[in-house]
Amino acid sequence: MKATFRIELRKYYTTNDGKQAICLRYTAYRRTTLISLNIFIKPQQWNKSSCTVRASEPNCYYYNKIISEFYTKANAIVIENFFKPLTVPQFLEKIKDKFYGNTDFYVFIENEIELLKKARASGTIENYYKLLNTMKEWKPTLSFTEITLDFIQKFHNHELEVGNLLSTIYKKHSNFKFLVGIAVDKEKIAKNPYEKFEIKKNIKAQNNDVLTEEELEKLQAVYEKKVYRRGKQEVLREFLFSCYTSLSYAEFFNVTYTDIKLIKIDTGESFPLLSDERTKTNITYKIPIVSPKVFALIKKGKSFQKIFSPISNHLTNRYLKEIIKDLHIEKNMSFHTARHYKLSLPLKFNDLHKSVA
Repeated sequence: MKATFRIELRKYYTTNDGKQAICLRYTAYRRTTLISLNIFIKPQQWNKSSCTVRASEPNCYYYNKIISEFYTKANAIVIENFFKPLTVPQFLEKIKDKFYGNTDFYVFIENEIELLKKARASGTIENYYKLLNTMKEWKPTLSFTEITLDFIQKFHNHELEVGNLLSTIYKKHSNFKFLVGIAVDKEKIAKNPYEKFEIKKNIKAQNNDVLTEEELEKLQAVYEKKVYRRGKQEVLREFLFSCYTSLSYAEFFNVTYTDIKLIKIDTGESFPLLSDERTKTNITYKIPIVSPKVFALIKKGKSFQKIFSPISNHLTNRYLKEIIKDLHIEKNMSFHTARHYKLSLPLKFNDLHKSVA
């Protein structure tokens, strides 16, 4: 028996405001089921001949897009099982499976990463998700057909434009190559485009643009004078804190007020100590905060709150570059370079580091 389906308006149920639901009717083995598309319109807004929502409905474009996607998915399921039609329960299982027939790489690979959690280290899994979040900011959707050598080159150029170091960019390439390889193994992509893209592993040091103490003092003075407002002022605060503490973007993003504790050293003096785990190694770090100007960057907050609420990495780097340009500092800066700033520490500070190590 041949299975059939069609999109229709459910005539025998009307809401209090006179609307009816758009449904997909599936029939096989003399059994029928109605699947709601969660779209409700008035009967006069339904075009029966084309099975679309008329232009008199303000959301007609979005509704028709949903109808089209639902119809395409149902049609693919029916054609795939043409010679042995699915029963109603089997069809319902496939039509409700968000991964079935999905052409979006992000949706596919996030499900695959979940399956990798038992085999891969937590830090590696976290890096995969960070990579996907970075890519989504640049390209919110990514179909399998778009993953080409040209796409990889565009991604590489984008990473350079936002100020990332080559060593960081090639690490991202390495992770993305692995994820694309999964899609190839599952026959979602015919060939891995990374076969024609070289991932360089030995990158020369790129920290020539690290700030000097004089340049950092310039930034500190601008922050204290509140030259900038809102976004830029907050980015400057975060960058200064990262310079003084050597925390990465991902690490300071997760710091809460509970991570700061008051400790006593051998001399009897008390100092705030910032302590948490490194993102990459999970090794605990302990950073004494002895400078009043560093402590002033923390501000006040409740124990469970995060100390910082940074905007996207891309926008952070853009604001930072604008600030550096305003101060006539001739260096190519990104937020990542803050980790490489070398602060000349007074003897007292060095002793404190040793006592809490």
